[in-house]
Amino acid sequence: MRDSWTRTTIGEVAKCAGGTTFPNEFQGGRSGTPFVKVSDMNKSGNERYLITSNNCVSDEDIKSLKARVWPKDTVVFAKVGAALLTEKRRILVQDTIFDNNIMGLVPGDAIDAYFLFLLMEIVKLGDFAQPGAVPSVNNSIVSKLEIDLPPIAEQRRIVDLMSSVDSYIAALQQQADTARSARSAVLGELLSAGGDKWTETTLGEAAIVNPQLPALDAAAPFAPMDAIHVGRRFVTYFEPRGQRSGARASNGDVLFARITPCLENGKVAQVPDGVGPCGGSTEFIVIRGSDKMTADFAYYWASSSSTRDTATGLMTGTTGRQRLSWQDLARIPVYLPPISEQSRIVEIMNSMDELIQSANKAVADAKNLRSGLLSDLLSGDHEIPESYDRLLGAA
Repeated sequence: MRDSWTRTTIGEVAKCAGGTTFPNEFQGGRSGTPFVKVSDMNKSGNERYLITSNNCVSDEDIKSLKARVWPKDTVVFAKVGAALLTEKRRILVQDTIFDNNIMGLVPGDAIDAYFLFLLMEIVKLGDFAQPGAVPSVNNSIVSKLEIDLPPIAEQRRIVDLMSSVDSYIAALQQQADTARSARSAVLGELLSAGGDKWTETTLGEAAIVNPQLPALDAAAPFAPMDAIHVGRRFVTYFEPRGQRSGARASNGDVLFARITPCLENGKVAQVPDGVGPCGGSTEFIVIRGSDKMTADFAYYWASSSSTRDTATGLMTGTTGRQRLSWQDLARIPVYLPPISEQSRIVEIMNSMDELIQSANKAVADAKNLRSGLLSDLLSGDHEIPESYDRLLGAA
């Protein structure tokens, strides 16, 4: 720790803020003071700042609830249960109430609000949680956590530099998101373009659905549902099959998720070449290519939003436990181009997927660099020179 820094505790520089019980009868309001729940941290647009909430309460409700309203710039996080272990941090953008599953830190004069947010990013509260069936932290635990605190001027340099890095990452993420949106639109156009030699058929007539394959031995590779990642064409890893039963597949076969919510989320992938006979979760339907429909084209057809929407509409069962039968998947209509056109479509989509993978890698690399830089800055290992202040002033 450098000479200008001080060793202190979170409780010395910030006030621990507690939440308020939020009975159902007070929920659902759309005007008044925001009342934040843990679920609001997952809303789109709330990735760093808590901008929107699903609930608001009136001044009269605040009095009835005896709720404490906490100020803008309070840093909030889940304090109990599985949500605690996600280690999500958010900053309030206005005076807000939050429920009793959340804890907040109101920054004092000695610490910049966004610096406190950055500091809490590297504090893993799960490491300090009280043991038991439901992990939790309380004011006593959080307030006693020791930190190394730079002078306020250096805090602001760190904040400015990290904000610039975050803006760069956001721009990269926007490029990746735009590429994915373009991919979906292009795939939809290609699959519906039509032509003189296109034919109207069904998946079961064009390809082989749930092919009958020889029994697998216990040493065969096995693809669990977690090995399928939305946006990645191929199964990402395999496990030993052991005694597990399920789908049987091989090189190039498409694994199509058949259950809620995996189907709606678009979980579909191909078995990479070289794997050979393999197994998969019982919650997969296998699609194998044929002389009418190549396996690669089958993957792109299966990954399209149109196919996903149609398949989702055919699911049966109780809410939360719905599934798609392979017979219903086989009956889904396919507008099928000739093999040469299928190859052209696959080539176009392969090129787009390569661009998306490059964009995703750029985002991941930037996030890794950010993580290392933040750790160095908050440990004092990397010092931002005072001359940086002139840049801040000019800006």
